[in-house]
Amino acid sequence: MVERLSADDARILALERGNVRGHTCKLLIVAGQHPPDAVRRLIGARIAAVPRLRQRLVAAPLGIATPAFVEDEDFRIEHHVRDGGGPVGEMDLRAEVARLMSEPLEHRRPLWAIDVLALDGSRTALVWRLHHAIADGTVAMRMARALLFDERAERATSDAPPTAPGLVDALRWRGGAAAGGAAGFLRATASPATWAGAARGAVRLPAVLRRELGRTARSSPLDRSAGSRREVAFVDAPLEQVKAIAHGAPEHATVNDVVLAAVAGGLRQWLGEAGAEEAAMRVKVPVSLHTPGEAGDGANLDSFMCVDLPIAAPDPAARLLAVARETRERKTLHDAQTLAAFFADLSHLSRSLERFAEHWAMSPRVFTLNVSNVPGPPEPQRLLGADLLELYSLAEIAHRHALRIAVVSAAGRISFGLCADAQAIDRLELIASGIRRELSELGASL
Repeated sequence: MVERLSADDARILALERGNVRGHTCKLLIVAGQHPPDAVRRLIGARIAAVPRLRQRLVAAPLGIATPAFVEDEDFRIEHHVRDGGGPVGEMDLRAEVARLMSEPLEHRRPLWAIDVLALDGSRTALVWRLHHAIADGTVAMRMARALLFDERAERATSDAPPTAPGLVDALRWRGGAAAGGAAGFLRATASPATWAGAARGAVRLPAVLRRELGRTARSSPLDRSAGSRREVAFVDAPLEQVKAIAHGAPEHATVNDVVLAAVAGGLRQWLGEAGAEEAAMRVKVPVSLHTPGEAGDGANLDSFMCVDLPIAAPDPAARLLAVARETRERKTLHDAQTLAAFFADLSHLSRSLERFAEHWAMSPRVFTLNVSNVPGPPEPQRLLGADLLELYSLAEIAHRHALRIAVVSAAGRISFGLCADAQAIDRLELIASGIRRELSELGASL
């Protein structure tokens, strides 16, 4: 059976153009020195548990369907697990990660790579790049458990590898997708419960579109055409510290509210040093729609909401409360779920309307930057028989969105990974140090 990219994943694949790459990155720092051959042996022994990583994408004939997954008959682990050299220090590591973020993955092979770097202080870095079209943050963490961590969940795999599809298969897929959409519509309209849900969604939709897709973001220094070079920076803190800040707030706040408030503080410091206006910045916050124990390998299953970061507010506690109130409203009104249904419906109604809506949703007047937050394993992890010391996540920027911030929590730490267009953002470390200061000031004031 031929397996194809979902429509959502195909759209993500198509975003990779010009100077914008399509991959995300996990930076894992492990105790001890571990040569690339040891990492190759580990992954070679486990890769059957993640069959997607042995599959490459093949375009459909005449482009009439989304690309299909096929087994890479020339798969060799050394193509994907590479010797990054070393030993290197912290600044050299950041420079190498930034270089790798700007380097495209090879589309003629499975869309992932791990560069193994020896670090000062008897440590090893694994720089794992994984294309966003085959894994969102939640799926990537599942892959990490199966592929890398010493304690992992086994998964069943099929004995039959995907075969290369032809034109007949593409036509069958296209017809089946259309028939499936029609059949799904008929099944849905036969359900009174669905009628009620659709009616509620239709009533909510205009207000949701105004809140989430209204062109309300201000012009900002981040609105730049994407350059070819990247810069990265990292911040981490004890997760308990962030939880204590959330619990100590005078109104209900979550860990993600604290994350967004910390980002607001970091941006405020950077804008102030640059002499730019400290106006509100509108952030796009991905919302995972994955459910525990779900079946299937769908890479991307999420929606989003947009939140105004109150950068102009002078007090860190006031910034946190403003963020918490806005996210609480968005969640209460189910904006993310309504948006997901809206885009799904458009895909069945009109491809041209869907493309227009997607283009609109990526406008820098809809949002300024993307800040994602994915939970990792809460318990300490070991890899190659050694302690996992640090885990960071990075995500690629987009056209006219020169900064992207990815947050991951794991083993009692919460870590911020900042990826920026090096030509658009001067002194990225100012934003990182501002995030650290904001967390410290919030901890002291609440």
